[in-house]
Amino acid sequence: MANTGLLVLTNPTKITKLLPIIKEHVLKTLYIQYLPEKNIFLSRNHAFTNSQWKVLSSCAQTISKIYTDTSTIFPPLDIRVLLTSIKNPNLSIINTKKPVEIVIFDQVYSTKEAYTFIQDYLANTSMSCNFVTFNDDQEVEKISNTCINKDGVNEEKIYKNVVLGGTFDRIHNGHKIFLTEAVLRCSEKLTVGVTDTNMLSGKLLWELIEPCQTRILNLKDFLEDIDSTLMYDVVPINDMYGPTKSDPSFEMIVVSEETKRGGDKVNEIRVKNNLNKLDIHIIKLISDENHRNHEESKVSSSNHRIRLLGTRLRPPKIENKSVKPYIIGLTGGIASGKSSVADKLEKLGAGLVNCDKIAHDLYLPGKKCFDAIVENFGSTILKPDGFIDRKVLGNIVFNNKEQLNKLNNIVWPIILEEAKKQINDFYAKGFDVIVMEAAVLIQANWQHFCHEIWTCIIPQEEAIRRVIERNGLTVDDAKLRIQAQPSNVEQVNEANVVICTLWSHDITLEQVQKAWDELMKLLSTQTKN
Repeated sequence: MANTGLLVLTNPTKITKLLPIIKEHVLKTLYIQYLPEKNIFLSRNHAFTNSQWKVLSSCAQTISKIYTDTSTIFPPLDIRVLLTSIKNPNLSIINTKKPVEIVIFDQVYSTKEAYTFIQDYLANTSMSCNFVTFNDDQEVEKISNTCINKDGVNEEKIYKNVVLGGTFDRIHNGHKIFLTEAVLRCSEKLTVGVTDTNMLSGKLLWELIEPCQTRILNLKDFLEDIDSTLMYDVVPINDMYGPTKSDPSFEMIVVSEETKRGGDKVNEIRVKNNLNKLDIHIIKLISDENHRNHEESKVSSSNHRIRLLGTRLRPPKIENKSVKPYIIGLTGGIASGKSSVADKLEKLGAGLVNCDKIAHDLYLPGKKCFDAIVENFGSTILKPDGFIDRKVLGNIVFNNKEQLNKLNNIVWPIILEEAKKQINDFYAKGFDVIVMEAAVLIQANWQHFCHEIWTCIIPQEEAIRRVIERNGLTVDDAKLRIQAQPSNVEQVNEANVVICTLWSHDITLEQVQKAWDELMKLLSTQTKN
């Protein structure tokens, strides 16, 4: 199976019939060169004609349909429809950043014809580039050369300077349609504003969004690959308007159906600043046919982030997986649902060491922590029955960082010592995978003791609601408890697996099962090796 393939497409209506062939032969990246002719060899001497260009520029929805139809491929491929040759009739050589290992033709050609095309047209191929041809005996519907005029914008008009903006987290086919429409209508410079971190906190699972610089580099890579002739200015933006409010060179802005009002607002601001109004081109959203009830109905980065839950985001902390027992550090903020995750893991066969329970037991009279805590915080923290009043102690430490550090320095080493004893006991009983559940795992720097970290997260607003409901605290007290912990971002940055308990219990269990199955596969591979 090839990592990178090229589909030579003369008729987009064949895409759905080609999907099984694509899935069988291409693993990672599929370039698509759209050649709207019955036979690709008709264009060998004259490349792409101006009349063809007019058809393609006015029918950009054809390429959008290609992206839409290929979005059903699972596991998903990185689809890239090449535009350089389409936009520039005199350029017939197909350039790709990645070497093409296999070419898929949507028509039948002889071996000689196929290899002639590969040699004459492809600039970057592997040493052993193969090909596949498609024999379609059935009639396919003809391609329409007419296009719907959207919002009065002339579809054949080309602009020197085009602008668009977005988050562009993990570029998907919806993004690619958005970007392609802009590239097709741009002749010189395309400016792309990428929302920076300070604008992301309102998005679902924003903690999983890639760093801004990563998103910028991925965008540049994609854009330069599909059309190497344009100048690209991909910049971070810290407000919703970015450079559109002040750059006099912009002529057209590309927006989605959801952000059309933003385009109108941009023009209001530009008029106030004595700048030209921008033509607005609106892109339709793609439906996600595989979405579930807790996901969006459109193809979106949010859905992609939801589907990352329960998957391994980075390699294990301890690379030698043969070191036994295999320890999962399970953590998460207050009310994040880690206890329900721990219960599920225990039912799946893991040994469970609950560090919060260990801490609770160590607070009892006669235990290691009791005397040290009373000595440091005074007898006023004791209830009439001689037990530590955890609520009184909590009010002291969560309102004073110095006091909290003092308490942590007392109890954390003792908790870890007891946790290690319990881990050894479980291993002696035959448990090869042991979960160490600890709310303070990151603060206490225990992650280095674990093979990997599984983190439970929920939005802060949901955490506050749960803490108030469960613990009977005020809003201010709940916020103090949450702010005393590492943020979701800090937790995610340390995590190998992220689980979110925002939705139903069943959805949480599915994430846990997915992560467990992946771990079992990993450990099984290690055993075989």
